[in-house]
Amino acid sequence: MRNSLTFISLISFLLVGNLTLASAQDFQVGQPVILEAKKAIGVPLHREPSPSYRRHVPSGTTATIQKMAQDGHWVSVQLASGDTSWVHKKYVKTSTAESLPKIPSTPSAPALPATSTTKLGGEDEVWTNKAQCQAAIKNGRRMAKSSSEKLRVSTWNLRWFPVGAAPDQLQASAEPTDLDWLVCAIRWMQVDILAFQESLATPEASQAWKALTSKLSKQTGNTWRSQRQSCGRPDNHHVGLLWNDSRVALSQFDSLWQFNSKATSSQYPCKSGLRPGQYAYVQSRQNGGVDFHLIAVHLKSGPTVLAVEQRQKAFNRIDSAVAPLLNKDQDVVILGDFNTMGAGDRQSQTSELKYLRRFVRKEKPGFSDLPIQPQCSHYFRGRGGQLDHVLVANDMKEIAVRSVQVTGYCALAGCQRIRGDYPLAYRRLSDHCPLVLEITNTDRDEELNKSPLP
Repeated sequence: MRNSLTFISLISFLLVGNLTLASAQDFQVGQPVILEAKKAIGVPLHREPSPSYRRHVPSGTTATIQKMAQDGHWVSVQLASGDTSWVHKKYVKTSTAESLPKIPSTPSAPALPATSTTKLGGEDEVWTNKAQCQAAIKNGRRMAKSSSEKLRVSTWNLRWFPVGAAPDQLQASAEPTDLDWLVCAIRWMQVDILAFQESLATPEASQAWKALTSKLSKQTGNTWRSQRQSCGRPDNHHVGLLWNDSRVALSQFDSLWQFNSKATSSQYPCKSGLRPGQYAYVQSRQNGGVDFHLIAVHLKSGPTVLAVEQRQKAFNRIDSAVAPLLNKDQDVVILGDFNTMGAGDRQSQTSELKYLRRFVRKEKPGFSDLPIQPQCSHYFRGRGGQLDHVLVANDMKEIAVRSVQVTGYCALAGCQRIRGDYPLAYRRLSDHCPLVLEITNTDRDEELNKSPLP
């Protein structure tokens, strides 16, 4: 009887083993699949067909199989962005071609000059170091295709640009801004407008912005410009805008004092060393292109109850700042470093985020705080948090995808805790990571009377 049981157990083992092998070999190269997470954090991606963590992607992410290893237990998949990573087969679910369009293994070239080709992907290389970023650019890697159908708008706190750190800060974790790496990253992101925070207004900073726009213009063949708020001491933080003037026209610049919680009128918009909102009216240079109001902000920092109250005061002024703009255009984008860090603990940080999202819905004309992916834009003491936000008017029809993509070292870390040395991008670019929003480049306003381009 014992031998019979042993024989049956052996047969069962072989059958289960065969089923497992069959399941592992069900996948085929070129097959569309869906990645399903086991935990809320998402699906872990790896650099090699073994534990070599790279980042997480959301459950439900679509991909195409490129190859398999270790008897099908590890699967190399290409995401819609063009990035290729390894994932364990337990996260991979089959999908029919009807329910999921197949992603081509080689993305088709976008409308770029005939001498250039673009390949999606390269995030790992871009944010590892300057040399790899420049190699990725040379090889045609980009975050997104160049397209006349969309504008890409980003916000990025550049941490004491261009010196990289406060005068009294230890230089072990922060170095002067690497301008060439910054140029490379901006080119890779394919942004048309970058709202920046923490720029100084010293002669050194002015020279750095001149060098940056010159490098971008020379390398892209387009004309790049920058505008920094005019008020404030040279050694204070300033808000500003960098843009591709060949793609978009920015005009009517103004400092909106309402976003400085210490200011009481337009006479002193930089009162107490805090920042007003940097306003510009944006018009696409494409016929029939999008136009909208853009406001870059940098609210008061500090993990204290008083600082939270000061930030909330700025939230409360959004409708009064925006009201004079709405007769011209109902489309408004407010973005930047809102410093939603709470009062020094996770609970108050969560409460401040909830307050912001609930409150801006009521500020006329009504705003949405767009969700970001992954869900962090900054690291402090090894932990990720969300300080940066993009608010869009609820009725702005040109926002086709109502979410924001985070890139930078935050994306590579997947918002997981960083132990030990910080990534090089943290030290030489910023402790913040860029947020990128796509806007449909077609004017969908019902209003016909638009101001002509300057």
